[in-house]
Amino acid sequence: MTRLFAVMLFALASQSAYAFPSYASGDGFRGANLMTPDERKVHVAKMQSMQTFDECEAYMAAHEADLQKRAEAQHVTLPARSTILFDGDPCKVMRFMGRVK
Repeated sequence: MTRLFAVMLFALASQSAYAFPSYASGDGFRGANLMTPDERKVHVAKMQSMQTFDECEAYMAAHEADLQKRAEAQHVTLPARSTILFDGDPCKVMRFMGRVK
């Protein structure tokens, strides 16, 4: 628990911290393996440009639906969402970090 708190505190203090630091690399998020490198870059840029929680939630709902369709078409199963922080919802993390209102 102390380690988790330290990691969260570091992320909040970092000037370049985004919702999930792995988003910046473009390959550390759920469903990235179903996207092309260019699609991952666009997704990361879109997530980093979000201004409101509602905008983020709407985008993520559409993104999730697209990922589900791709997974079904490729006969693969998307990994379960991580439930460690905020039910694996990047929008909730961004709101907590003050990135969206």
